[in-house]
Amino acid sequence: MSSTFYSSDAAIEEDAETTSLTQDYLPTLEETWSEQELQRCKKWIVESGFKRISLQFPDSLLRHSVTIYGQLNGEIEAEFFILGDTSYGSCCVDEVAASHVDSDALIHFGQACLSRNTRLPVLYVFLHLCVKWEDYQVKMMSTFPCGDEKVIIFPDTAFYHAKEELLQQLAERTNVRVASLAVDDSVKANYLCWHVQDLESIDITQWNCLFIGEDDQTFFNLSLAIPAAKWFIYDPKRETLCPATPRTSSWFRRRYYYVEVCKDAQMIGIVMGTLTSSGYLDIAKRIQTLAKERGLRSILISVGKINPAKLANFSDVDCFVLIGCPQNNVFNSRDFYKPILTTFEVELALNPAWKDTIPDTYCVDFQELLPNGKFHREHDPEENLESDVSLITGRVRERNQRPNGAPAEAESALLERESGALVSNRVTEAFRERSWRGLDPALGQDEPARIVEGRSGIPVAYEEHKDERK
Repeated sequence: MSSTFYSSDAAIEEDAETTSLTQDYLPTLEETWSEQELQRCKKWIVESGFKRISLQFPDSLLRHSVTIYGQLNGEIEAEFFILGDTSYGSCCVDEVAASHVDSDALIHFGQACLSRNTRLPVLYVFLHLCVKWEDYQVKMMSTFPCGDEKVIIFPDTAFYHAKEELLQQLAERTNVRVASLAVDDSVKANYLCWHVQDLESIDITQWNCLFIGEDDQTFFNLSLAIPAAKWFIYDPKRETLCPATPRTSSWFRRRYYYVEVCKDAQMIGIVMGTLTSSGYLDIAKRIQTLAKERGLRSILISVGKINPAKLANFSDVDCFVLIGCPQNNVFNSRDFYKPILTTFEVELALNPAWKDTIPDTYCVDFQELLPNGKFHREHDPEENLESDVSLITGRVRERNQRPNGAPAEAESALLERESGALVSNRVTEAFRERSWRGLDPALGQDEPARIVEGRSGIPVAYEEHKDERK
């Protein structure tokens, strides 16, 4: 295994721990809900005329769900439904679960990825965690003492309520901006779920970026997407402001190794990590097209929340690609038997337009790979016919597939076969090597069996029932 693309397990496991979301803290009811939020929800529901509303809570806020449900039900003439266990991640809007109760709207509580949805209108209720303004101002002055430093502030969702105050505390500084969250269609995000005003007129590489929140998956994704001059993190809980510790080198080595794994793969599993985000079907079709042009097989997999046991059932798959929201931290897990790639890594592996190109930033949002996205690149399918050398095995990878996935002449010929026999081609090759090939009904070859009464009782004393008809 090449050391260029692979680092030690200890380094990667440490990186995975630092990028995982914090699960220990349980927000209080006051940090989750207030009279102001109640009136905001009431106004939104009444003005829109919604009658059936789903309330989606993450696990950490479920203990407040009954209280919030009671207040909403007492104030508004409508039906409310509590969604506890989400179909995928708790940060994503669960339109699938809401459709089971015929909801016409949904209120999402807690941390949110703000992925664009396609079916239900959504109202977000973020946490309201406090910021000690005196500590914030002192640490900002000590970190940026000159006063003319260029700084863009990215508040996490839990601190977004203090957006205006974050700017007012530094009112005398003219080179400080606060990014907005794209909570509705009126604001268009240009970095994940944030919108930076007049981004086209500035050079982001000359600006310092400050994240208000914890060093979690949200910050990690943001630091990958924005090539800032320097990153800082202010954690209001710990009252610390410090430069972000570079910890992406081992992560990148691991991800580029997975890109090489994808190039060597014969079958790719496309795992659906969302059924609601805008463009999820388009990116799945694009990956299928890229795989077909390169002569690879692909399979669509939809199993809800993924875990190692579910994906282990697909033993013929060489690597998986997860289509989901950027907040998913499953990519850092080492529990899976086969690598799990992001959509961008599959693009680097299969799209010849990225050949011999190292991107300046990393794409964590699959919507940016679609047409009109910042990372979308058109390509010539004929370039896929060129052979190359695997950096893992050292072998030459032959590409005998024709453009646009057209099969070779030998594969397109009609083959005569007996009933039930497998045709020898690329698709059925893997199944031929299996010792178990599925259930064989053998219809019409066995006599019908009699229906008899089985055993009864408890496990320690079963009673056998004899067939008296014999």
